[in-house]
Amino acid sequence: MKRWALIITGVLILATLAYCKNFFIPYTWHQKMTLEVEVEGQLYTGSSVVEVNVGNSDPITEGLGFPLQFGARGEAAFVELPENKYLFALLSGGPPDSGPKTNAVNIFKDQLPRTGIERFEVLSASQFKRDIPRSHYPLLVTFTDINDPKTVKKVEPDNLSVTFGPGVSLKRITLEITDEAVTEGKIENGFGWWCSLRKKRARLNGKTGPISDNELSNNLGTGSFKIGKCQ
Repeated sequence: MKRWALIITGVLILATLAYCKNFFIPYTWHQKMTLEVEVEGQLYTGSSVVEVNVGNSDPITEGLGFPLQFGARGEAAFVELPENKYLFALLSGGPPDSGPKTNAVNIFKDQLPRTGIERFEVLSASQFKRDIPRSHYPLLVTFTDINDPKTVKKVEPDNLSVTFGPGVSLKRITLEITDEAVTEGKIENGFGWWCSLRKKRARLNGKTGPISDNELSNNLGTGSFKIGKCQ
C-alpha cells in the first residue's frame, strides 16, 4: 500500500513539474543603468546591471488578477564623485512604473508589441539603449556621511549643484539591454552598513517598527539598494 502511495505521489510530482515547465516559460534579460555626472567639466560615470525575468502566472495567481509574474535581482547604480561623495539611483522610490521590473518595458515600449508576453520575448533578445526620460528617473539620493546610512538625503536631478556644489550637473541616465553579468558585491562590500541593516531587516535609520513620518531614512530600506540577501 505504501509502495503504491509513493508511486502515485511520484507521478503527481512529475506531472506537476511538467505542467509548470510548459506553462510558466520565463523570459530573462539584463538591463544596465548608467549615470553620467559632470564635475567642473570632467565626466564621471557609474553603472549597474540588473537581471529581470517575467512569465505567465500559474492559474491560481492569474485568477487573483495577476496574469504575469516578475522577478529581479541586482544592485542600484551609483557614481563616485570627488571628495568621497556618491550619487545613487535607487531601485525603488521613483515613479510607480520606474522600478527595475518595469523600467525596460516602459522606456522601450514604442519598440515592443503593445500587448502579450511577446513583448518580453522581443525585449530579451534586443540590444535596446536609450536615455531615460525625466518622467521615469529613479529616486536619486546621496549621504552626508557615506558611512552613516541615517544621513541619506534626496537629490534633485535638475540641480545637483545644490547638493554637491558649483559645477556639478547630471548629464543623463541611460538604460540598455546587455549581455553583461549582473552586478554583485559593489553595494554589499562597498558600504558596510548594508549587510548589518539587512540582517536586522531594518530601515536606513535602524528602525524595524511601523513608519510614522516622512523622514527619508525611516522610509528607505536595504531593498532600495540591492535585491537579494547578505552573503
